[in-house]
Amino acid sequence: MLNFYPGPSKIYDNLKDFSSEAFKSGILEQNHRSQPFMDLLEETISLLRKHLNITEDYKVYFTSSATECWEICAQSLIRGKVQFLYNGAFGKKWFKYTVTNPQINSTTNYELPSIRGTRFFINQNIDEVEVDTENDVVCWVSSETSNGTHTSFESIKKLKEKSPKALFVVDATSSLGGENYDISNADVWFSSSQKCFGMPSGLGIMIVSPKALERAIEINERNHYNSLIFIEENFQKFQTHYTPNILGIYLFKRLLETLPNINFVSEKLYQRSERIYDFFENNQHFDLLVENPKTLSRTVVAIVPKDMAKAVEFFKTNNVIVGKGYGEWKNNTLRIANFPAISDEDFDELFRLLGNYV
Repeated sequence: MLNFYPGPSKIYDNLKDFSSEAFKSGILEQNHRSQPFMDLLEETISLLRKHLNITEDYKVYFTSSATECWEICAQSLIRGKVQFLYNGAFGKKWFKYTVTNPQINSTTNYELPSIRGTRFFINQNIDEVEVDTENDVVCWVSSETSNGTHTSFESIKKLKEKSPKALFVVDATSSLGGENYDISNADVWFSSSQKCFGMPSGLGIMIVSPKALERAIEINERNHYNSLIFIEENFQKFQTHYTPNILGIYLFKRLLETLPNINFVSEKLYQRSERIYDFFENNQHFDLLVENPKTLSRTVVAIVPKDMAKAVEFFKTNNVIVGKGYGEWKNNTLRIANFPAISDEDFDELFRLLGNYV
């Protein structure tokens, strides 16, 4: 079986051995206020900082999922003028969730925020979107899993110039751990373990700037268990505000000890993505959904089969798992993950099989 599903996706083979280690070590039976757990958490955060080149002034937290991070941001960071920029299903979901969240600022001295969503097109650069210069918060999905688009680094810098005082909050679920981001270009980054990090689901990663933490302190939302204030207070002691996924954190630590720096990981993914895009651009049976090379995701590739039913049957017959379309592209696209845990040999076999596609 070949697994190119865009999340949960293929996991690293050595996680089997790491899981056995965790059981034998006794760490899974430790409580999250114990010294062994605090040491584990501190080591894991340190390794993640080195892997992603995160500067010491940014905080690193673990949550249950990226979706939980939506809620943390809604409760602890949303204030004033807020603008969501989206071109796909997950960005739209995040926007709608935030607008309808009854907990936003419900217990603070601030007025309810003004939240608006701005849609743009999949072949449009995000910096071409009209952005309010007085925004307090700007949110977007950096790699939209539903359509295989990505926000370029140059676009992020241009957005910051347009809305200079805003907090920039990025859902990087399908790209953190694969893209070599300059973390200082935004104030909040969050992701999950089941995509570019090649792990099982159940662990969220959240990276927060001093500016964002200062905003959370100003808002001072403390009515919910996952208040960013509570998270920070606990992580200062290398503890968690909730009973954590100790197995997930242990696996993450051991995996990070084996992974090269994100500079190398990203370069390899980019090279492989060029091969993937070249293959489908030159295949008469498929088109690419995204035509603008500046908005192509390097971690999720969206293809448009000329005959959808035939393509689905072909992949099923050959034991190849790909993602079906999502949102408005549900019925006419397929999605192929280009995550680090997927081997070059897997792609070699995929291309070999597709060479027989008639």
